[in-house]
Amino acid sequence: MKILILGATGMVGKVLTRAALAEGHQVTTLVRNPHKLGNLEQNVTVIEGEYFDRETLLSAISGVDAVLSTIGPPMKRTPNSNEYTDAMQSMISAMQDNAVKRIVAIGGAGLRLGDEPIAFGRAMMRRVLILLSGANYLDKEREHNALFSSDLDWTIVRPPQITDAEGELTVTSDKVQAFKVDTCQLARFMLDCLEDDSTVKTAPFVSTVKL
Repeated sequence: MKILILGATGMVGKVLTRAALAEGHQVTTLVRNPHKLGNLEQNVTVIEGEYFDRETLLSAISGVDAVLSTIGPPMKRTPNSNEYTDAMQSMISAMQDNAVKRIVAIGGAGLRLGDEPIAFGRAMMRRVLILLSGANYLDKEREHNALFSSDLDWTIVRPPQITDAEGELTVTSDKVQAFKVDTCQLARFMLDCLEDDSTVKTAPFVSTVKL
Protein backbone atom coordinates (compact mmCIF):
# COMPACT_ATOMS: atom_id res chain seq x y z
CA MET A 1 0.00 0.00 0.00
CA LYS A 2 1.16 3.54 -0.74
CA ILE A 3 0.94 5.52 2.49
CA LEU A 4 1.45 9.18 3.33
CA ILE A 5 2.71 9.66 6.89
CA LEU A 6 2.34 13.10 8.44
CA GLY A 7 4.56 13.90 11.41
CA ALA A 8 7.15 11.31 10.41
CA THR A 9 9.99 13.04 12.28
CA GLY A 10 8.16 12.92 15.61
CA MET A 11 8.33 10.24 18.30
CA VAL A 12 5.34 8.26 17.03
CA GLY A 13 5.97 9.15 13.40
CA LYS A 14 9.43 7.58 13.27
CA VAL A 15 8.23 4.36 14.90
CA LEU A 16 5.24 4.27 12.56
CA THR A 17 7.43 4.87 9.50
CA ARG A 18 9.82 2.05 10.44
CA ALA A 19 6.90 -0.31 11.04
CA ALA A 20 5.25 0.60 7.72
CA LEU A 21 8.48 0.03 5.82
CA ALA A 22 9.02 -3.30 7.59
CA GLU A 23 5.59 -4.38 6.34
CA GLY A 24 6.54 -3.53 2.78
CA HIS A 25 4.44 -0.38 2.39
CA GLN A 26 5.61 2.39 0.08
CA VAL A 27 5.92 5.42 2.34
CA THR A 28 5.75 9.11 1.49
CA THR A 29 6.51 11.63 4.23
CA LEU A 30 5.69 15.32 4.45
CA VAL A 31 8.29 16.98 6.67
CA ARG A 32 9.77 20.42 7.26
CA ASN A 33 13.31 19.08 7.76
CA PRO A 34 14.11 15.82 5.92
CA HIS A 35 17.39 15.40 7.82
CA LYS A 36 15.40 14.72 11.00
CA LEU A 37 14.32 11.45 9.39
CA GLY A 38 17.85 10.13 9.89
CA ASN A 39 18.47 6.86 8.03
CA LEU A 40 14.76 6.63 7.19
CA GLU A 41 15.26 9.37 4.58
CA GLN A 42 16.88 6.89 2.20
CA ASN A 43 13.88 4.56 2.22
CA VAL A 44 10.92 6.92 1.82
CA THR A 45 9.68 9.47 -0.67
CA VAL A 46 10.20 12.86 0.95
CA ILE A 47 7.99 15.88 0.33
CA GLU A 48 9.62 18.86 2.02
CA GLY A 49 7.24 21.50 3.31
CA GLU A 50 4.57 22.48 5.80
CA TYR A 51 1.41 20.60 6.73
CA PHE A 52 -0.24 24.03 6.76
CA ASP A 53 0.52 24.70 3.07
CA ARG A 54 -2.33 23.61 0.79
CA GLU A 55 -0.20 23.12 -2.34
CA THR A 56 2.30 20.97 -0.45
CA LEU A 57 -0.54 18.81 0.87
CA LEU A 58 -1.91 18.36 -2.64
CA SER A 59 1.49 17.23 -3.85
CA ALA A 60 1.98 14.82 -0.95
CA ILE A 61 -1.44 13.17 -1.25
CA SER A 62 -1.25 12.62 -5.00
CA GLY A 63 -0.80 8.93 -5.77
CA VAL A 64 -1.21 7.48 -2.25
CA ASP A 65 -3.80 4.98 -1.02
CA ALA A 66 -4.12 6.15 2.58
CA VAL A 67 -2.97 8.79 5.06
CA LEU A 68 -1.60 8.28 8.56
CA SER A 69 -1.33 11.41 10.69
CA THR A 70 0.67 11.64 13.93
CA ILE A 71 0.68 15.44 14.09
CA GLY A 72 0.11 16.74 17.60
CA PRO A 73 -0.19 20.27 19.02
CA PRO A 74 3.34 21.61 19.63
CA MET A 75 3.46 23.31 23.01
CA LYS A 76 5.83 26.08 21.86
CA ARG A 77 4.21 26.98 18.54
CA THR A 78 2.80 30.50 18.32
CA PRO A 79 -0.98 30.12 18.61
CA ASN A 80 -3.01 30.60 15.46
CA SER A 81 -6.61 29.81 16.23
CA ASN A 82 -7.41 28.15 12.90
CA GLU A 83 -4.23 26.83 11.27
CA TYR A 84 -4.80 23.14 12.14
CA THR A 85 -8.48 23.34 11.23
CA ASP A 86 -7.68 25.05 7.93
CA ALA A 87 -5.00 22.44 7.18
CA MET A 88 -7.44 19.61 7.82
CA GLN A 89 -10.02 21.20 5.53
CA SER A 90 -7.33 21.43 2.86
CA MET A 91 -6.37 17.80 3.41
CA ILE A 92 -9.97 16.61 3.23
CA SER A 93 -10.40 18.51 -0.02
CA ALA A 94 -7.11 17.16 -1.42
CA MET A 95 -8.05 13.59 -0.51
CA GLN A 96 -11.45 13.97 -2.13
CA ASP A 97 -9.88 15.42 -5.28
CA ASN A 98 -7.47 12.46 -5.46
CA ALA A 99 -10.09 9.81 -4.58
CA VAL A 100 -8.21 8.90 -1.38
CA LYS A 101 -10.71 7.82 1.27
CA ARG A 102 -8.75 6.20 4.11
CA ILE A 103 -7.14 8.18 6.92
CA VAL A 104 -6.03 7.17 10.42
CA ALA A 105 -5.17 10.07 12.72
CA ILE A 106 -4.03 10.42 16.31
CA GLY A 107 -6.24 12.58 18.47
CA GLY A 108 -6.03 12.31 22.25
CA ALA A 109 -7.85 10.75 25.19
CA GLY A 110 -9.35 14.12 26.12
CA LEU A 111 -10.58 14.86 22.60
CA ARG A 112 -14.32 15.44 22.36
CA LEU A 113 -15.96 14.66 19.02
CA GLY A 114 -19.30 16.18 18.17
CA ASP A 115 -21.69 16.31 21.11
CA GLU A 116 -20.58 13.02 22.67
CA PRO A 117 -20.83 12.84 26.47
CA ILE A 118 -17.48 13.17 28.22
CA ALA A 119 -16.78 11.49 31.55
CA PHE A 120 -15.22 13.34 34.49
CA GLY A 121 -11.73 11.87 34.04
CA ARG A 122 -11.56 12.78 30.39
CA ALA A 123 -13.04 16.21 31.09
CA MET A 124 -10.25 16.89 33.59
CA MET A 125 -7.62 15.65 31.13
CA ARG A 126 -9.05 17.96 28.47
CA ARG A 127 -9.02 20.90 30.90
CA VAL A 128 -5.33 20.33 31.74
CA LEU A 129 -4.38 20.10 28.06
CA ILE A 130 -6.21 23.34 27.31
CA LEU A 131 -4.31 25.03 30.15
CA LEU A 132 -0.99 23.70 28.79
CA SER A 133 -1.54 24.30 25.09
CA GLY A 134 -4.41 26.82 25.00
CA ALA A 135 -5.52 27.90 21.54
CA ASN A 136 -3.43 25.19 19.87
CA TYR A 137 -5.34 22.43 21.66
CA LEU A 138 -8.73 23.91 20.83
CA ASP A 139 -7.67 24.29 17.21
CA LYS A 140 -6.59 20.61 17.20
CA GLU A 141 -9.99 19.65 18.56
CA ARG A 142 -11.71 21.58 15.77
CA GLU A 143 -9.32 19.94 13.30
CA HIS A 144 -10.37 16.45 14.37
CA ASN A 145 -14.02 17.43 14.41
CA ALA A 146 -13.69 18.56 10.80
CA LEU A 147 -12.40 15.08 9.98
CA PHE A 148 -15.15 13.53 12.12
CA SER A 149 -17.79 15.39 10.07
CA SER A 150 -16.26 14.52 6.69
CA ASP A 151 -17.28 11.74 4.30
CA LEU A 152 -13.80 10.18 4.41
CA ASP A 153 -13.17 6.70 5.82
CA TRP A 154 -11.55 8.02 8.97
CA THR A 155 -10.36 6.48 12.21
CA ILE A 156 -9.41 8.88 15.02
CA VAL A 157 -7.28 7.07 17.59
CA ARG A 158 -7.47 8.50 21.11
CA PRO A 159 -4.45 7.60 23.27
CA PRO A 160 -3.43 8.88 26.72
CA GLN A 161 0.27 9.70 27.34
CA ILE A 162 2.39 8.12 24.61
CA THR A 163 5.60 6.58 25.98
CA ASP A 164 7.37 3.26 26.52
CA ALA A 165 5.02 1.06 28.50
CA GLU A 166 4.75 -2.61 29.38
CA GLY A 167 1.54 -4.55 29.14
CA GLU A 168 -1.20 -5.39 26.68
CA LEU A 169 -2.79 -2.94 24.27
CA THR A 170 -6.41 -2.40 25.21
CA VAL A 171 -8.92 -0.86 22.79
CA THR A 172 -12.30 0.43 23.95
CA SER A 173 -15.05 2.52 22.44
CA ASP A 174 -16.11 4.52 25.48
CA LYS A 175 -13.21 5.28 27.83
CA VAL A 176 -9.46 5.02 28.27
CA GLN A 177 -8.33 2.14 30.48
CA ALA A 178 -4.90 3.41 31.61
CA PHE A 179 -2.80 6.56 31.70
CA LYS A 180 -0.21 5.44 29.14
CA VAL A 181 0.09 3.72 25.80
CA ASP A 182 3.22 2.15 24.37
CA THR A 183 4.57 3.93 21.29
CA CYS A 184 5.20 0.75 19.32
CA GLN A 185 1.80 -0.69 20.18
CA LEU A 186 0.12 2.54 19.09
CA ALA A 187 1.98 2.54 15.75
CA ARG A 188 1.09 -1.11 15.21
CA PHE A 189 -2.59 -0.39 15.91
CA MET A 190 -2.64 2.47 13.41
CA LEU A 191 -1.26 0.21 10.68
CA ASP A 192 -3.71 -2.55 11.59
CA CYS A 193 -6.58 -0.08 11.20
CA LEU A 194 -5.74 0.31 7.50
CA GLU A 195 -6.80 -3.30 6.91
CA ASP A 196 -9.68 -3.37 9.39
CA ASP A 197 -12.93 -1.99 7.97
CA SER A 198 -14.59 -2.26 11.39
CA THR A 199 -12.52 0.72 12.55
CA VAL A 200 -13.84 3.04 9.83
CA LYS A 201 -15.68 6.04 11.29
CA THR A 202 -14.74 5.07 14.84
CA ALA A 203 -12.69 6.90 17.48
CA PRO A 204 -11.26 4.17 19.73
CA PHE A 205 -9.45 4.76 23.02
CA VAL A 206 -6.18 2.85 23.23
CA SER A 207 -3.98 2.25 26.27
CA THR A 208 -1.39 -0.20 27.54
CA VAL A 209 -2.65 -2.10 30.56
CA LYS A 210 -0.30 -4.01 32.85
CA LEU A 211 -1.15 -7.68 33.12
